[in-house]
Amino acid sequence: MAKDVQALRPTDSLRDAAERLAAHGIGGMPVLDASGGLQGIVTEFDILEAMKTQNRTLRMLMPPQISFGISFVEVLEDREAAKAFAEIGDRPVADVMTTDVAWIAADESLEHAIQLMVHRKVHRLPVVDGGKVVGVVTRGDILRGFFRSLP
Repeated sequence: MAKDVQALRPTDSLRDAAERLAAHGIGGMPVLDASGGLQGIVTEFDILEAMKTQNRTLRMLMPPQISFGISFVEVLEDREAAKAFAEIGDRPVADVMTTDVAWIAADESLEHAIQLMVHRKVHRLPVVDGGKVVGVVTRGDILRGFFRSLP
């Protein structure tokens, strides 16, 4: 478990979030209120999903492309990732963070953490004690712990 918790505020920009995730080499951070209470979690996936590097547009098909009437087809258009990121960089973390956060209490068992990660399909769990985030446990932390305990 990482006890030096890297966290964001709901008002932090997605640009700041992406920079901090990259600088710390982590894939997600809890989002905390001013008193340290858990408000959400934001991950690399959330930021990438917000970028929407593909736009869906409708194009009308008219005769002779179709045999009868007018029809529409959905077309995916790719766009440059840098442009997509520039468009979302100033948005607040609160716009894309997950608010239904899976978390564990500081006194929970390792087995419970594993079950929760598998059931909720998450890579990290904030660890909460007294209403405040005191750590984050990741799948990697658990696997490293297992490997250290092997003879």
